[in-house]
Amino acid sequence: MEKLYAISYKLRYAETSDWGTEYLKASSKGQAMNIFAKTRKILTAKFKSYNDWHWEEGVWSAEFHNIKQVKEMPCPHCSGTGVIHT
Repeated sequence: MEKLYAISYKLRYAETSDWGTEYLKASSKGQAMNIFAKTRKILTAKFKSYNDWHWEEGVWSAEFHNIKQVKEMPCPHCSGTGVIHT
């Protein structure tokens, strides 16, 4: 059974920073992290753990922040046309 995971990361460019989150369906946290690494082209072999991951996204530098399992539910304010992750 696949679960939904939210993977959060921080982006930096010079003195500017921002946060990003990607939602992935996977059977485990490890599988979600592997899918995330493939899509972001992160060379994971040089890092000891997920917490050490950092990579480049264009001119931005990115670093892993956290991963958590989330649930998806329809938005009650827009008659279910949107989705909320809790």
